[in-house]
Formats: sequence, structure tokens, C-alpha cells
Amino acid sequence: MLAYSDEQPELGFRVRIGLNAGEPVAEEQDLYGIAVQLAARICAAAEAGQVVVSDVVRQLTAGKGFLFSDQGDTVLRGFEDPVPLFEVRWRDQA
Repeated sequence: MLAYSDEQPELGFRVRIGLNAGEPVAEEQDLYGIAVQLAARICAAAEAGQVVVSDVVRQLTAGKGFLFSDQGDTVLRGFEDPVPLFEVRWRDQA
């Protein structure tokens, strides 16, 4: 997705992605809960063209060939403690 956006600058938009993992609360065909809220806040913290993940996602994908750039502990709206965030990098981006 990011490579496609880089190759097609005339499109005029760039995607930002924020990922978290956890147990959502399912209710009336919708998902709620802290895991969903954190994913939304991580997405909001990402810049155009970035894929940013929580430490949970980084740990779950260990050994899968992804590289992570530590973005530091970030204060996210609605969360009392700063959250460690990581930008995903692929080997050809390093």
C-alpha cells in the first residue's frame, strides 16, 4: 500500500495505519472496548504514509521479517499512561 502511494503521487492522498491487538467487546454488530480505542488513538498518532503499532503487535509479529523503529512512549488521548509505539519498516526500507 505504501509503495503504491509513493509510486502514484498524483493520487493526492496517503494512508496512515495504526494497529493494536486485544479482545474487543462485541455488541449490536459493533466492536468496543479498550483494544479498539487504543487502535484508533494509535492510528491518530500516525502520520501519512506510516504504519504504527502497539508493543503487543510488535511482540506478536516477532520473527516474521518486520523491522520496527521505536517511536517512544506517546501520550494518547483517553489513556493515563504513555504508550510505547513502533513504526513498521520493511527490509527494503531500512
